[in-house]
Amino acid sequence: MEYKKKLTESELCKVNKHINNIILPNNNVYKELKNFLNGNSKRIRSVLTVLYLKMNGKEISDDIISLITAGEIIHNASLLHDDVIDNAKIRRGNLTIGEQFSPSISILAGDYLLSEAIKIISNINNKKVTNTILKCTKKMADAEINQYILRSKMPTKEEYIEICEGKTASLFEAILTSAAILSDINSDTAFDFGKLFGILFQIKNDISVNSIKSDSDNNINTAYNIFGIEKTQVLIDNYIEEIRSILNKFPNNEYKKGLEDLLEKL
Repeated sequence: MEYKKKLTESELCKVNKHINNIILPNNNVYKELKNFLNGNSKRIRSVLTVLYLKMNGKEISDDIISLITAGEIIHNASLLHDDVIDNAKIRRGNLTIGEQFSPSISILAGDYLLSEAIKIISNINNKKVTNTILKCTKKMADAEINQYILRSKMPTKEEYIEICEGKTASLFEAILTSAAILSDINSDTAFDFGKLFGILFQIKNDISVNSIKSDSDNNINTAYNIFGIEKTQVLIDNYIEEIRSILNKFPNNEYKKGLEDLLEKL
């Protein structure tokens, strides 16, 4: 992680500064929301986007910083909503906003963050980017609704992968596609890369110890229940190979190596 951190440290500092510049009312709820935004997050969507663009020889413009900042805010907003849906007590080692205040406050705080993210995106002033992000937030909500409907049921492989893409990969897709649009590189390849990486990210998360327990408590069946560990590992290996096949099309440089390392340690 230290190697990748050096490759993206400057950009992540700008993202964190941008997040800290969000104007929040001065009360205890918003103080905790600020702490939540600055919590123990890997900023993996930002890291991935910065490495991908630099691999393509592109500079990280102010609009890209705004884009990936909005992406981080959308991700955090979705976590505030997820914590209510899943009755979560702990997030990133701390009590959730819903547990500290109320589930209603957590939902409203998530809505507040979404409005801030859309404001940032609108200031980029690119219609394609705006439409891409709005389509993504709709897709995320659709997937969460579908997962909720399927509680206590055993999804098919197709249903499970569709949920993984919608609730997780769609944000990877949207940020990378938008970054490609703003950087004038192939957006279709960026979309495919984001989709595959995001689905892989969700599958690997679903077989973590904490996720298995949380999903079990909420009657959610994921890869662990649908396929078993061995078949899930085969699925993971297949996604890794597909991602590598995209990376192999690019010239070797330190940013490509950073993406390969990120893939290995995901």
